[in-house]
Amino acid sequence: DPTPGGPNANSNDKDIHVKVVKLTSANFTTTNVDTLVAVLPADSTILGFRLWVKTQLAGGSISAATVSVGSASGGTQYVNAVTAFATAGTYTVVTPVSGIAQNYAVPLGGDLAIWVRGTATTGNPTSGEIYLMVEYVR
Repeated sequence: DPTPGGPNANSNDKDIHVKVVKLTSANFTTTNVDTLVAVLPADSTILGFRLWVKTQLAGGSISAATVSVGSASGGTQYVNAVTAFATAGTYTVVTPVSGIAQNYAVPLGGDLAIWVRGTATTGNPTSGEIYLMVEYVR
């Protein structure tokens, strides 16, 4: 705890925030699509990711797709190739997730970029809508 004299009743108090990002069929191709989808403030600590499939990816002979989440274009620092091809209404807590419980140091570094890589492993979809939720505290 960075509070002088140690922890107190308010010292570890942080607010939970959620960024919600819409991904569509345009975010998935067999050659990968890397998209900067969010930027978190420098004093943020990521808690986790969730996916909700509003409508399943379809068209273009797609039968499999994945999402990776990183801190740079093409990165997998947080999530590496978790399935994004699911039936409508599927809500998933994304696992495994790595590198999220970073402790920030004073002075703060830069803001945290959130990049998504959408990969359609079999055909390029023409429809579909998926939401990525990024949970973090600051």
